[in-house]
Amino acid sequence: MSLKPRSRVSQGRLWRRKKVKEDDEGNISRREMDFTKQTMTHSGSSASGLGEEAASDEFQKEVASKSSTLLIGRQEAETEVYADLIVKQTGSVDKALLFAITNVKLESKLQVVVNSLINRGANTSPTYNGLKSPLHYAVERNMKGIAVKLLENDAPPHARDKEGKLPLETAMNNQNDDMCALLLSHMPNSFVRSLFLESSTKPAEFSFHKLLRSGMMRTIQSVLDCMIESDPSSESIRVYYSILECDDDGRTPDHSHFNPESKSCLQIIANQENKSIAYHDAVRLLTQRKWKKYARRRFEFNAFLYLVSLFCLTIAAVMAVESTEPNSYNGAREIGRAVIEAITIVMIVITLLTEANQLLRHRFEYFHDTFNWFDLVSSILLICVVPLRFTANDAQWHVFAFGFLLWTMRIFKFAAVFRQTGAYAQILSRILAYDFVQFGVVFLVILLAFSVSFYLSLRGDMDLHVHNETSTFWGILFVGIRSLTEASPVLEYSGEDGYGTVSVILMVCFLFTCIVILLNILIAQMSDTYQKVQEDAQRGLEVNRAWIVARVELNSCLWGNHSYHRKTYYVEYEDIPDLKNVLSKWESPPLNEMNKYIRDIWDSLNNHKLSLLTVQQRLARQEITLRNIADQLQYLTNTSGNQITSVGRPAFYRSETEGHDSANKLPSVNSGDIKDDIIDIRGIITHDRVNEIVFGKNSCVSQTTQIPLAKLQTSGLS
Repeated sequence: MSLKPRSRVSQGRLWRRKKVKEDDEGNISRREMDFTKQTMTHSGSSASGLGEEAASDEFQKEVASKSSTLLIGRQEAETEVYADLIVKQTGSVDKALLFAITNVKLESKLQVVVNSLINRGANTSPTYNGLKSPLHYAVERNMKGIAVKLLENDAPPHARDKEGKLPLETAMNNQNDDMCALLLSHMPNSFVRSLFLESSTKPAEFSFHKLLRSGMMRTIQSVLDCMIESDPSSESIRVYYSILECDDDGRTPDHSHFNPESKSCLQIIANQENKSIAYHDAVRLLTQRKWKKYARRRFEFNAFLYLVSLFCLTIAAVMAVESTEPNSYNGAREIGRAVIEAITIVMIVITLLTEANQLLRHRFEYFHDTFNWFDLVSSILLICVVPLRFTANDAQWHVFAFGFLLWTMRIFKFAAVFRQTGAYAQILSRILAYDFVQFGVVFLVILLAFSVSFYLSLRGDMDLHVHNETSTFWGILFVGIRSLTEASPVLEYSGEDGYGTVSVILMVCFLFTCIVILLNILIAQMSDTYQKVQEDAQRGLEVNRAWIVARVELNSCLWGNHSYHRKTYYVEYEDIPDLKNVLSKWESPPLNEMNKYIRDIWDSLNNHKLSLLTVQQRLARQEITLRNIADQLQYLTNTSGNQITSVGRPAFYRSETEGHDSANKLPSVNSGDIKDDIIDIRGIITHDRVNEIVFGKNSCVSQTTQIPLAKLQTSGLS
C-alpha cells in the first residue's frame, strides 16, 4: 500500500538520520536493511525508480561525491547519478531516455531526468518495443510536461509505432484535450488535414464530426488552426474548407462516394451554437463565402415572402373582425378580403408543408430549433381557423389570436442576420428563458406566502367581502400578480373601505417586497443580460449567419437533391489576399467601441507573442551556454585528477608538518572564489585568468600538474 507523499518524505529523512547513526556504531541488522531499501524506493528522490540499487551505499556515496565535486545540491546530484546509472545499465543515452520515461513514476522528477539526458545528447525519437517512441509513452502516461520537453527537442509528433498508431490516437481515446491540442500544434498543417479526410489510398483516421460532438474545445481549435496557412509564393492566406465540408467518413462533396444525407461540420457548429468555434477565422470565412454565393439570396427571398404573408394576414384579421358576417363574401370589400385571405392561406399551407418535410427528414432533431416550433404551431393554428369559421364557431377568434401572435414572432428569425436586431432577439430569448424563470420562482414563493396569510387574516377580521377581488383565494392570487405587473395597488386597502390592521400590514409588506425590491432586482438582472449580449453581439452574429446558411443547405428544396448547394459551390481552398480586411468588411455594422478595444487587445497580444518568442530564443541560447560551461567544468575536473572538498566540510587539507612533499601539498579551497571562476568560464576568459585559476593560490591543481594551453583552447576556454 502506497504512503502519502508527506509520510514518504518524512520517513526518508528519518531513515537517513538512522543510517548515519548505525553506520557509526557498525551494527545494522538484516531486517533494518530491508526497511532501508523499501523506504528509499518509496522516497521522493529522483533515483526512486532504481529500487534496491538506489538504496545502496555505493549510490549514496556517488551522490555525495558528485555533489562535492560539482558544487551542486543533493537533488541535482541524485539526478546526475541516476542518469549515469541508467545509461550504464541500458548501454546508451537513447535507451536510458526510454527507460526513464517508462519507469519513473513522479512526473516532476522525471522532467529533471529527461532534461539531463537530453542535455547529454539523447535522441528524442528512438523506438522501443513495438516501435514506440518516448512520445508514445509520455502520452500513454498522460505526462504533458514530458511531452512538451520532447516536442521542444524535435521529437516527431507524427511518428507511428509497429501497428501504425499515432500518439494522437492514444490521446484521443483518453479524451485528453490538452494533450491532443499540444500534439496537433506541433504537426504539419497538411498532415493534420490528411488525418481527417479520406483519400483514394486510405480512409480518414479521425472524424471531425465526432470531435465536434465530444466537446474537446482546444483540440477543435487546433484542427481549425491547421486550415489556415500562409502562401509564400503570393503573400496571401490560403484557407482550406475540405474538413468543414466533408461527411461523417471524411469524404468531400466532390468525392464519388460522398454521403449527401450526412451533415457537414459547419452545420454541426451552427446547430451547437458554439460561439468560440463559430468565431474562428476558418469558419467565419466559409460562412461568408456561402452567404455571398447563395444563402443571402435565399434568405432575402424567404424574408420577402414572410413580410408579404404577415401583411396579408394582418389585413385579413382586421377586416374579419370588422365584418358582421366573417364567412360571407358579398360586395367589393368582402371580395377583396377573400382574395387576401386566399393568398394568406396559400402561404400558410406552403410553410406547413415545408415544416412537415423538415420534420420527416430530421425527426426529433427538428424540435431542437426554437423557431421550428413557432413555424409549425403557428401554421397549424392558422389552418384550423378556416374550418372553425365556416362552422360559425366563436373559438375561431381565440385560435386566430394565438396563431397570429406566433406568426408575428417568426420575424425574429429573419432579424437575427443583423447584429443589432439579432442582439435584441437574443436579449428577449434570454430574459424569457432565464431571468423571468428565476424571478418567477422567487415571486411565486412570496405570492403564495402572502396569499395564504392574507386570506387567513381577512377571515379573522371578517373582511372577506369588503372587496369582491379578495373574496376568494384565487382572487387574492390574481390581485398579487396585478400588483406586481402594474407596480401599484389595484384596490383600496386602507381607510373606511379598507381592511383590518393586520391585513393592512400584510398588504404593505407585500407591496414593498414586490414593487420596491423584486422589480428593481429584475431590472438590474435584465440590464446585466443586455450588457452581456451586447458585448458578445459580433460572435452571436457569426453564429446566426452560420445557422441561416445551414438552414438553407438542409432545406434547399422540398423534395429532391438536398446537397445541391454543397456540391455546386464546393472548393477545396480559397486564397485570401488580406484576411483582416476581409473579416472587418464582413462585420455589419462596423465594430462598436467595445469591439475596437478587443481589436487593440489582439494587436497587443501579437506584440507579446513576438516578445515571448524572443525570450524563448534567448533561453535556448543560454541553455546551450550552460551546457558548454558544464562540459568545460567537467574537463577541468578530470584534468586536475583531484577532488574538491564539499562546501559543508572545513576548508583545510594536510599541512606541511605531516611530512609530505611540498609538490604534493594542496592549499585550502575557498568555495566563493571557485564559484566566481566558474561564472567567468563563458568563452570570454583570458589566458592570464586561466593560468590564475589553474596555478593560483586558490587552485585545486598542483603545480606539478601542467595543463597544455592547446587543450584549454580546444575546450573553449581561450
